[in-house]
Amino acid sequence: MRVDGEHRFDLSRSVMWEHLLNPESLQGAIPGCTAFEEVAPETWELTAQVGVGPVRGTFTGRVELRDREPESRYTLIASGQGRPGGGQGEAVINLTDDGDGTHLRYEADVTVRGAIARVGGRLLTASARTMARQFFDAIEKEAKTATERSAAR
Repeated sequence: MRVDGEHRFDLSRSVMWEHLLNPESLQGAIPGCTAFEEVAPETWELTAQVGVGPVRGTFTGRVELRDREPESRYTLIASGQGRPGGGQGEAVINLTDDGDGTHLRYEADVTVRGAIARVGGRLLTASARTMARQFFDAIEKEAKTATERSAAR
């Protein structure tokens, strides 16, 4: 399944790059994330409570960043497994300047199996886009809060 989309942040590319790679920001922004632990450089294992349509469960997985081009792009490799099934995917994240903000574009190829795969492509795609939007909104909120704290000092 192919999922792509875009998001505009009201913060600079350098600020968003920092938060998109910061483990604390990532943990707080991943929907349903209850654990996020670095196991190697730029590689984390996580646990998350996730729901896709009527299929809900606890998933454990791994996230790895590769092919970093500072403040421009990286590839995110992810895999996860839980009682309702599992999946794996690869997403390319691109950042560009957009006025005084940042434009992010992502393109992902995802493979799912188990009960999740039986939900149906349309619902899976909609759920993936919703989770991506929640993630990017949460990352931006965290980045704005951190920026405001720094400015107040």
